[in-house]
This record gives sequence, C-alpha cells and structure tokens, in this order.
Amino acid sequence: MSIINKEAECDNCEPEHKHHSSSKLIFKVEKSMIKTAFYNLIFLILIETIAYFGFFKNIPDFFSKYGYYLIFLVIAVVINSIAIWHIKAYRHVFSCTTGMMIGMTIGMSSGFSIGLIVGATNGMFIGSLAGIIVGIIVGSYAGNCCGIMGIMEGMMAGLMGGLMGAMTSVMTLNDNLAVFVPILMISVLAMIIGLIIMIYQEEISKKPDVHYHGFELLPFITVNFIITLGLTFLMVFGPRSFLFG
Repeated sequence: MSIINKEAECDNCEPEHKHHSSSKLIFKVEKSMIKTAFYNLIFLILIETIAYFGFFKNIPDFFSKYGYYLIFLVIAVVINSIAIWHIKAYRHVFSCTTGMMIGMTIGMSSGFSIGLIVGATNGMFIGSLAGIIVGIIVGSYAGNCCGIMGIMEGMMAGLMGGLMGAMTSVMTLNDNLAVFVPILMISVLAMIIGLIIMIYQEEISKKPDVHYHGFELLPFITVNFIITLGLTFLMVFGPRSFLFG
C-alpha cells in the first residue's frame, strides 16, 4: 500500500506524468481489490469450517437446515464488503448523485441479501431484523461519501431491502426457495459489479489525479469475521418462526 500512496501523492508532477501515475494507481487498486476479495473468501470459509467442528457438528441435519444457506451468507458478506472496499478506496471524488446511488445500491444489496438468507432459516421477524440492521448500517456508511443525502439513501434502502429479503424467503419457503436464493444472489452480484463499473466510468477515469484511501487488510477481514460469525450463530441458535418447527 505504501507504493500506491506514494504514487497518489504526486501532486506536483507534470499533467502527462500525473495521468500516467493515476492510471497505474487505478490498476493497482483494482488488482488489490480482487486479491482482498479472494483472501476474504478463503478466510471466511475457514472460519465457518472451524465453527462447524467446534460448535455445530452435533446438530442433527445441520447441512440440510443451515449449511446451504451459510454458503450464501459467506458470498453475501464478501461481495458487499468488497464493494465497500472499492467505494472507500476513492471516497473523496464522488459527486452527490453518485454518492446517493452508492448508498441506495449498497443499502439495498446488503439488507436484501442478509434478510433473504437469515429469513430462510429463521423466518420473517429475525430475517427482517438482521437485514434491516445490516442494511441501514452498511448503506449509511457507504453513502456518507456525499453527506447526509447519501446517508439517508443508504438508510432507506437498507430498511426496504431487509424487509423485502426476509419476505421473499418466507413467501417462497415452499416453492423452490433453495433454487431461488442463488438466482437472487447472482442478481445482487451483477448489481455490485455494475456499481463498481459505474464508479470507474463516471468518477475515477475522469479524474486527472486519483488518491487512494482504502482499508488495511487485517481490520477489513476482522470486521467481516465478526459479522459473519454473528450472523451464523443467529441463524443456528436464534429464535425461529413457527413455520420452521
């Protein structure tokens, strides 16, 4: 990261050299994003495996009840967190319109995906609660790059996404929910990819000088560890709707 920051601090360079340095910086940041997503995915899979052998091994029918949805929990955490990583890498360059779009997209995607997955194992109330809390916090944090408007967009999208995710799970509980979940997660992933492309095309590529303000790897993975493990224990040991017996 020191090389990236040195290149980003080249404020007194000639315009051509500055543009060249910015292009190199963008390439390094995008490459670092992919590596961070990969490390994060491997780490969370390892944590879930350890948690299974440490806490869940003796639970009857664990894989049929929870294992399938825990896979998508890890995927949801990775794709939403890496979107946050990418946004905060360039958080100083966003216009109000882009910032509001960021808050809305991240709030909806995080709230909906968490509500969908937790709702599939615990029902409408706990799924909605988990989705709303995660969606509002993550959406407002992502949207604060443009001030209060982005924060409000993130909060509203998180509220709506959390409710809709859990509602979708309950409504399709007896109608191919296990097939519907991966389709919805692919849709969320497509939206996140679209957001990343939009950020690059509308903001980053037009800037003559780009600065990096991302996350260190250890704090980033630690936050994902806490969120993933907390939601895992909620799904396995949390309250359930009577629909789940």
